[in-house]
Amino acid sequence: MGEVGMANNYYTLNEFSSKEKLVEALSQKIIDDLAFAIETKGYATLVLSGGSTPKNLLNALSNIKFDWKKVRVTLVDERWVDPSNPNSNQKMVQDYLLQNHATKARFIPLKNSAIRAKDAVVSLEVALHGLSHELDVVVLGMGEDAHTASFFPHSSELAFALNTNDLCCATTAVLEPRERITLSRSFLLSSKNLILHIEGQAKKEVFQKAVKSDDVVNMPIVAMMQQKTPLLEVYYAD
Repeated sequence: MGEVGMANNYYTLNEFSSKEKLVEALSQKIIDDLAFAIETKGYATLVLSGGSTPKNLLNALSNIKFDWKKVRVTLVDERWVDPSNPNSNQKMVQDYLLQNHATKARFIPLKNSAIRAKDAVVSLEVALHGLSHELDVVVLGMGEDAHTASFFPHSSELAFALNTNDLCCATTAVLEPRERITLSRSFLLSSKNLILHIEGQAKKEVFQKAVKSDDVVNMPIVAMMQQKTPLLEVYYAD
């Protein structure tokens, strides 16, 4: 554990002997960060990623007694599918986090009634405006292709997503469902706390390559550790 800089990349690595110990430590860190925000300004904003990795973490958070009614929850990115679809990140958050003690948290979805993700951007900018400069905890994930959020290697929208000052943008994944909406890099980096949660040896090896690289086109995760503030805090277990 400690700050490391390679190729002008900055992060701390918190490595755990089991996924259970990671979840225990990370859930407590998130709660502590949210509590600090509530103490400071009366409310907190938590931004979560989808996929299979966060499920145990979200379930653990839901079982912690906390002042959840003062927490606003939204997503790092979303697949442009109906919220009832198994691929929906919204469904995952509703099924795993917004249960037990966390039912009173206020959820702000990214999926709306627009047919295409690109047609939703303007209305989402308005919906997300109240969160501007108010993010307290962002929990990122990472794929084995080194994508994070919906920043995909070599995608035509990647440069815009990494450089725009807009809050969100539409992107296209290689795999179905291809249409995505993602918070922009600048919006995510406005968070007071920036966390990367990864599990498994394959992702560890990808991350180890990324920290030695400055190639955001091949490894978009690199774009999230080129700054010292907020410092990327990595939580890893096999």
